[in-house]
Order: sequence, then structure tokens, then C-alpha cells
Amino acid sequence: MIEERARVVELMPGRVIIEAARTSACAQCQASSSCGQKSLSEWAASKMTHIEVDNPDNLPVHIGDDVIVGIDEGGFVKASALIYMLPLLMMITIGVAAHLNALAEPVVILSSFLGLGVGFLMVRFFGKAMEKRNTYRPILLRVS
Repeated sequence: MIEERARVVELMPGRVIIEAARTSACAQCQASSSCGQKSLSEWAASKMTHIEVDNPDNLPVHIGDDVIVGIDEGGFVKASALIYMLPLLMMITIGVAAHLNALAEPVVILSSFLGLGVGFLMVRFFGKAMEKRNTYRPILLRVS
């Protein structure tokens, strides 16, 4: 289970809305003092994200409580693979298919971008189905 600390901002029956800060690995990097990426990551880390989280055990929480939320590692890896790999795989597959059919280079390039777009649509379709399963949803684990 991948765990993260967050703060409760809204209560709903069986669910809570949490506010989680985006974090960065720059603080642990040895080159952080001379890296231009650090200031960008610090700016992004200051932005908060609101996420709806299931509360399956109906833990007693109040607005402002610090909580620990978690998501199944296997589900996280599968969802990440779907989001990142499927569009690229479709782009490469359709581009190679266009190339093997001896199409002109501009057509191969356009076919590749078409494949990328098809991959994004497939991610959207599969993502809608996946979000209904509890394996791919974060849950409230405990109040800290």
C-alpha cells in the first residue's frame, strides 16, 4: 500500500475530500542547490490538490484533521502503465504499420500522431471503467 499524509477539507457520507500537497524529490538530491529544476518543483509543491477519498471503515474524521490515505501498489502500477504506455504503444504501432505499407513520410508522421490520439482516447475509455473499481481508488487508512 502506498501511503500519503493529507488534510481533510470536506466531509461526505462514506467519503472525504482531502487536500494533499504535491511533493518533490529535489530536497533529497545532492545537486539541489545548483539545479534550476528545484525552484520549479518548489513552486509546484506549493500547489494543493483536492482528492475525493473513500472512507470504507467510516473512521471518525473532522474538517482539518491530518489523515493517512493509501492506494494499492498493484493498481497504481497498472494505472500508470495504462496512462503512459498505451498512447506511446499505439503511436509506435500505427506509425510502423504506415511505414511498412510504404506510405510517404508525412503520412507516416500523421499516422503516428493519429495513433497517439487513439491511445489517449483508449486511456480515457479504460480509465472510466477502472475508476469504478476499488483497486484503483485511494482510501482513508487512519487519522494521524
